[in-house]
Amino acid sequence: MKSPVLFEGQHEVMILFPNDVTFPFEGDFIIRAKDVAAILEYRGKTATSNVLKFCKDEHIYHVSDSNLLNQKVRKLHSTGEKFISNFSLNRVLGQSNQPKARPFQNWLYEDMLPSVQQTGSYTIPGLIEPDLLHFKKEAYMVEIAANVLRLPDSGRLKLLGDFNKAHRLNVPLPGYADEPITESATELLKKNGIGMQAKEFNKLLIKHGYLEEKERPSKKGGTKLFKSLTESGLEFGKNIISPNNPRETAPHYYPDKFPELLEIIGL
Repeated sequence: MKSPVLFEGQHEVMILFPNDVTFPFEGDFIIRAKDVAAILEYRGKTATSNVLKFCKDEHIYHVSDSNLLNQKVRKLHSTGEKFISNFSLNRVLGQSNQPKARPFQNWLYEDMLPSVQQTGSYTIPGLIEPDLLHFKKEAYMVEIAANVLRLPDSGRLKLLGDFNKAHRLNVPLPGYADEPITESATELLKKNGIGMQAKEFNKLLIKHGYLEEKERPSKKGGTKLFKSLTESGLEFGKNIISPNNPRETAPHYYPDKFPELLEIIGL
């Protein structure tokens, strides 16, 4: 069986059977302790410990990549990870009193395991595995794009809203982000009495490390350049999604911080 599988379509669960590993263990399967902790909604540095405290020592196994026989199993952390047998899992689910304990137990023994025993694999009902993988990749790329473009909360909400629409999701999102008002360089240069075009102003910002040029592929071939505030520049403004192209950012600036920025770059 491929591992991990998903509980409730979002929680990864790594389960290993006797033919997946190089060592014998007590019980029918072993399950990654940190996955159990996440499902039961234990938080913080002691999350996994809150699971292991219910387990017998002889039912806890330290598993590393060298112990894996099944090539379909995702690689583990380089230092290895803690797994518990189904014997101790039953103790955890019976004694933890966490709200998710019963739903997880029902899914495990009434849905996932019977499916594995009958077909050798488990697929989320109504969702083909490649589709799920593609969905997760797209969601991951939305997060990466937001980080690379250094988008503020308003820009991230825009990306998530577009993602919702594209996948016909009904995930509620705030209508706006509570952020300070910003304006373009062109507007603020005029308001501050600076007789300079935004193009020349941008060159000065790039020279001082507050702005940089990024590239994106062009539909006609080649690349297009656009401007983005650096980490230092974000003290004085934010990168909004460009109204001309959603794949670009446009720097906007806080009016009350703009005079300080002008002084720093020698204006």
